[in-house]
Amino acid sequence: MKLGKNGIEEIIELKLNAGEKDLLSKSAIAVKEVMDVLDNMQTPAK
Repeated sequence: MKLGKNGIEEIIELKLNAGEKDLLSKSAIAVKEVMDVLDNMQTPAK
C-alpha cells in the first residue's frame, strides 16, 4: 500500500510464495499481540 498526504493512494499487490506468506502471517500475529498488550496497559495514577 502506498500512503500519501490524503491517505491510501495505491494498493500494491505482491506475489508471495508459501514461506513468505507464512512469515507474513506470523509477523501480523506478533504485531497484534503487542498491540493487545499496549491497549491493555493502564496509565499510572499521578
